[in-house]
Order: sequence, then structure tokens, then C-alpha cells
Amino acid sequence: MHNVFKLAAVAALCSSAVAAHAELSLDANLELDTTYTNAVDAPASNARESDLGMGGRVEFNVGAKATNGDAFVAARASLLLKKDGDTGMDDMWVQFGNAGMDLKLGRFEAYDLFPVGKDTVVEYAGYTPYQANMLRGRKGRDVAHGALGVNAAPGLRFELGLVYSKDEGEARGIRPAVGYTTGPLTLRAGVESVKVVGSDASTENGVGLSVGYALSKDSNINVNFAKKEDDKTIGINAIIGAAGIGLIHGKGATSADKVTTVYAAYSLPLFGVKGATITPALSYSKGGTGTDDQVAVRARINYAF
Repeated sequence: MHNVFKLAAVAALCSSAVAAHAELSLDANLELDTTYTNAVDAPASNARESDLGMGGRVEFNVGAKATNGDAFVAARASLLLKKDGDTGMDDMWVQFGNAGMDLKLGRFEAYDLFPVGKDTVVEYAGYTPYQANMLRGRKGRDVAHGALGVNAAPGLRFELGLVYSKDEGEARGIRPAVGYTTGPLTLRAGVESVKVVGSDASTENGVGLSVGYALSKDSNINVNFAKKEDDKTIGINAIIGAAGIGLIHGKGATSADKVTTVYAAYSLPLFGVKGATITPALSYSKGGTGTDDQVAVRARINYAF
């Protein structure tokens, strides 16, 4: 029944877009993951055991955009029907403004300050490294998220994000970021000022820096750095056509708060069918003191229809 209601909501958005003479886009895709990992939490103890599982989802996307001169209103909704029988919403936002300035509200991901490339599977052994994304977005229904964007010059964009919540354990704060693209080079920089609701800790400030270079239309390389208090992370990754490889190294205040993860993936066409691929991927992670190494192997089937 929940699926019916959500599909009806997407259909209503489609009808509204057509009525408003907006540019309407519709698409859907399936993603199915078969994953093996050597280290997962056993349900009844603190022991570690290997596991083989399958997950995935079908994603239905609808988007619309209407313009009046250089002013515009755009919206997007992404409904997820998951293999475990649950449903969810990925993106659900509205954006409006003009060529110089715009405002985005809803459920979305803000500017990426630590792009990780082809992350088909990336698992961390124990410690999760900081990547300047605590306030990036895709928050729950009780969290308000907005981002004010300013196109200051060709290739130069400023973004000021605000996340607010009263829920225990949620992160809230502001996230100014800037991106500059000239030719094949892209520079990103931003700051997060984070307060965890209900925590006695004071507000913490994090920073993210990234340099990206496009080698060709389907190949690029990124070098990233992020820091928040005692947490520091560096990353480098590359996409060369259908292949991707990356490394992320992070450390915190203690010897246990340390991890180095390498990952790789390669997409192959599936029987030559348009929009269908299978991507074998591997992730190996070495943790800090007292932490077992973690290996994950995944085969992902994608089909856009």
C-alpha cells in the first residue's frame, strides 16, 4: 500500500509538470548487488563472521523544469523500491532562481567536497574516516535542509548550505562551499560547522578540499583532503573509461582510529544490451589497533530502462 501511495505521488508530480508546461523527464533503473564480506557483526555476539548477501533497488525518477526568461523553477523526486520490501525516497527537492542565484530545498545532496569516484563497494575496517559530508544532505523528514547558490562568474559557484534538526543524534549546522572549473581542472573547497543534537560536545568545524582533472570525457582523477578536529583524511581516485580505482586513508585521535582502504571496479556490458552492465568490484580495508582487516567483493548489475 505504501508503494501505491508513493507511486501516486510521483504520478501527481508528472501531471502537475505537464499542466505547467514544464520540461518533463522520466527514467528508471534497477541496481542489484551480490556482496561477500569477510567481517560482519554476528547478531548474537561480538564475534566476526563472513557473509554473502544480495540487496538492491528499483529507482523511479521524475524531474521537471519551467523557465520564464532566465528565471526557473525545477523539481525532482526519486522513489526507491528496495529488495527487502521497504520503500524510500532518495532525492525530493525543489529549486528556483535565475542565472545568478538560486535556492534549493528538500532532500538532496549538496556540493561534494570529497568525490570518491567509482565507489561500487567501499568498506571500512572499524573506523569511518571524515569526508566533509556530515552536512551534505539526504536527511530524514524531520530535518530541514536548504542551499543558497550564487553563480559569481563563468565556472565559479558559491553554495551556502543549512541543515537544522531537533532530533537526538542528528547533525546540524552551516556548510559554505565553493567550486571553480576552468577547462579540465575543477577545484572544490568548503567548511562544515557541525553540532550534534543532544551532545555535550561543542560545535566542531571541518574542512574539505579537492582537486579534479578531466583526462577525457569519460576519464578523470581526484585528489581530496578533509579535516575535522583530530580526524584527517586523504584520498585519491581515478576513473579511466569503464574502470575505477581509489585509495582513502584516515586517522583520528587514537591508534584504533585509523583506516586505509583501497577499492576498484570495472563495468562490463551485459550481453550487449543498451543500458545494462555488470560491475565486479573489490574493497580491502586495514584498520587500526585491535581491528580486523575487512575484504568485500561485489557484483553489481545495473539496468537503465
